[in-house]
Order: sequence, then C-alpha cells, then structure tokens
Amino acid sequence: MKQLHLCHSIPKKGFSLIEVVLAIGIFLVTVLALVGLLGPTLQSVDEVEKTDEVSSIVNTINAFLQNSQEIAPGSSKFDAIYSAVSQDHATLLVFRAYDNNDVISLKIGFVGETDATARVSSADVTDGSQVLAAGTIYRAVLTPSSVNPALEMTAGAPEAYPRYRMNQTTAETYPEGSFAMEVRIFAEDPALNFTVESNLTALKDQEPIFTYNTAIVR
Repeated sequence: MKQLHLCHSIPKKGFSLIEVVLAIGIFLVTVLALVGLLGPTLQSVDEVEKTDEVSSIVNTINAFLQNSQEIAPGSSKFDAIYSAVSQDHATLLVFRAYDNNDVISLKIGFVGETDATARVSSADVTDGSQVLAAGTIYRAVLTPSSVNPALEMTAGAPEAYPRYRMNQTTAETYPEGSFAMEVRIFAEDPALNFTVESNLTALKDQEPIFTYNTAIVR
C-alpha cells in the first residue's frame, strides 16, 4: 500500500516593518553625516585653490621684478624700480586676458611707470565695448618697506599709506646695494569702467588678500 507523503512548505522569514524603518534610519544618519563633512571639505579645497593662486601671483611678481627684460631695457632695472617706488608707490597689475585671436595669455606690468614695454593700460582690460580680462585682476601696490635702513627713510603718520618714503629721490644717490619694498595684493573684478590707477585713499582701508616684502639688488 502506497504511503502518501505530505510536503509542508516552510514560510520564509522576511524583514519586519521595524527592521526596515531602522535600516532606513541608519542609512539617513550616515548620509547626513557625509553631507556634514562635505561642507568643510569643499571649504578646504577652496582655501587650497586660493592659496595656490596667491602663491602663483607672488612668484609671477617676483620673477617680473627680478628677471623681466621689459623693465628699462638698455638701462638699470634697479634705478627704474627705485625711482618708481621710493617717493610714493608703484602699481603692478597681474591678470589673464584675451588677445586679438581670443587666446588667453598672462598680462603683467606697471601702471604708468618705467618703460612703455613694461606697462599695462586700460586697453589691456577692456576695449570699451567688452571686457578683455579673463578673470580676477590682481593689483599689487609697491611701497618702500620698513626693513630699509632707518637713516634712509622718512616715516609718516601711522595711518598714512604709504607709511615710508626714501630720503634719496634717485637711485644714484642711494647708498645701499638693495631696496626693500612692501607688496600689498588686492583682488578686483574686471569691468568696462575698470580703473588701472591705484586710489591709495580707498586701498588704505581695504584688506589685501596678501602682503609680503621683497627686494631688488643692484
């Protein structure tokens, strides 16, 4: 006699509603924690990028002052820079701009100082109908530094800018072999009405993005 075997199906155990809710809660807490870390991370990346940009600008300025063949070609570079800075200030602009072929290149030069080949002008920033500068314009204001020999300088009031002026008006009568300068770097946005000349009265109350000292030697 054949025996009849009955097969009983064993129900499979699934996740309960409480377990699903807990899993989703843990997932959401993890996501929120990651989002919270994302803000400081992005801020750190932005700070690193700004630091790299400032470092690049400083290196560009120093290389221009020390090595550029466009500053007073055929004569003394030291004399030209000393004459431009010693009694007041000189302004350097550093930025990238489009040329006639829409190629972006680096622009750096003095504003109204030294030889014309080492200058930048408003025409380099805008042609009157469109802005040629491609991004931020960095304005570097050069003034006599406090680290120059005290006997060679006259100090103004503490709130004056520039604070110091050199006693010798020309490099020929300046007895030292080097001339130290304070460099304050300001970041500005280009515009159709951008002014290349520096307004020291306005800049005196502005916070530069970076300040450092550099020097040129005879």
